[in-house]
Formats: sequence, C-alpha cells, structure tokens
Amino acid sequence: MSEGQRRRIQLAIACDGEQILHRHFGDCPEFRVYELYEDGEYRLIRTRDNTSPAEQQHADSKKLKGVTSLLPGCEVLVSGLASPNFVRMRDTKPIQPVLTTEETVSGALRALVKVFEELFDLVSARRQGEHPAVILEIGKD
Repeated sequence: MSEGQRRRIQLAIACDGEQILHRHFGDCPEFRVYELYEDGEYRLIRTRDNTSPAEQQHADSKKLKGVTSLLPGCEVLVSGLASPNFVRMRDTKPIQPVLTTEETVSGALRALVKVFEELFDLVSARRQGEHPAVILEIGKD
C-alpha cells in the first residue's frame, strides 16, 4: 500500500526531549510532531519549541490559542496531564486531546499504535466538524 493510500493522523506530543512531563500541555518546553499510520509506522515530522505566551491566569484561553497556532495540521495533541484547556480543546477545536500515562515519547507512540482505530474514528468525526466528548486515555495497561 502506498503512503498516499494508508490512513494517517498527524499528532503532536507535549514533551521535553524524549520525556513526557506530567504537566499541562502548554507548560511543556516542546512539541514533537509525528505522522502515525494505520500499519503502526510513525515518522517524526518536526520538533517545535513551545513559544506560546505565558498564561495571565490559570486556563487562559490565549494559551490554548497560542499552542494550537504552533501546530498547524495537527489533529491530535498528547499530554501527560489534563487541564481546563484540554477540556476546552475537546469541546471547541478540531484537535483530539489524548492523555497518556507513558513516561516517554516512544512509549506514547507505541500506545497510540494500539488504539489507532479508535483514535482514527475520533479524528474522522472532528474532520467532519463534530466534537466528540472524549479525551482518549492511553498508557501502561
């Protein structure tokens, strides 16, 4: 199957190098952007420093807007800790939030491969303008 025919999802993981910090996604120093394919392959597209504005108050909507503007094309955002902005993203943005208990980016990617079908269904709904009331949780079984 050619690359153009495989189903894929573009996602960002909030991290510090290979480590997933158990902080809000807007407080992590960087985002790694990957393409994840239905056959389990994944490829790093870019690493992006988190240059979003500092929060003026907890759950600042400007922080959410700043982070999402850094990640054009991303359909999923993986973080180690949920936040009010994660809930806001779930309810208003075309980006599917995912919460992970994994400690590393590679561990989170392996966990995402295991739930590809469920994740793809959520992303497909968002592509159609829906906002499923789901924050997918992945991690150690």
